Amino acid sequence: MLKSLNSFHLKVIAISSMLINHIGYTFKEVFASPIWTFAYLSIGLLTYPIMAYLLVQGFYYTRNRWKYAGRLALFWLISILPFHFAFDYKNFLNPFNNVMFTLMMGCLLMIVCEKVTSPVWQMIMACLFAGLTSLSDWPIIGILIIYGFYKTYGSSVAYKWIITAAAIFLIVVFSLKIPDKHILSGEPVVDIISRLGLLGVFPLLNRYNGKRGYSPAWVKWGFYAFYPLHLFILAGVREFLN
Repeated sequence: MLKSLNSFHLKVIAISSMLINHIGYTFKEVFASPIWTFAYLSIGLLTYPIMAYLLVQGFYYTRNRWKYAGRLALFWLISILPFHFAFDYKNFLNPFNNVMFTLMMGCLLMIVCEKVTSPVWQMIMACLFAGLTSLSDWPIIGILIIYGFYKTYGSSVAYKWIITAAAIFLIVVFSLKIPDKHILSGEPVVDIISRLGLLGVFPLLNRYNGKRGYSPAWVKWGFYAFYPLHLFILAGVREFLN
């Protein structure tokens, strides 16, 4: 298979699918059709696995892992208010609300695992870090995906099993575990089925060639900045239309 996608390409795909997903969430009352709902939910599920996969790739390539974690921490803090106003403005402010916190915790977990070589203790730390993300975006399962990618780094097929397990987990959670999402209480079936959108990353990661691609400084920082910036803009547009 032709390995035609580098990190730059995957990042563009990730932020594009994230934008579609967040537009859908922000204006879901306007575009309420099942087709639109399925589209923005399933497409949006491409984003996190790509981010997690590239996080692990970057962890092994970066010259300073603490600076890597520091960049994620910076944009976690910057993104707290934009995320709150975009998606959670009717509730109390949750400082751990956005995916940058989850990615930062994943990076810190990998740093810890480099020091703690015992598989048992690594699993304990993974569960602990997963629990610490229970109030964040991609709670619990997000850390476990990163840990799975970290432990299977270099494998060309293991990510498929990790993503498949994550998709099954999300389907079970959305259909059974969360009361207000219970399928018997009226949750649209399309919301459950859309979780299979995770599997859409297979052909993308299959084509990843391990290269960085186009990566001047403004692009590197631009990908980070896009996250809080687009949330701020979406929140502003929603308020303007209201």
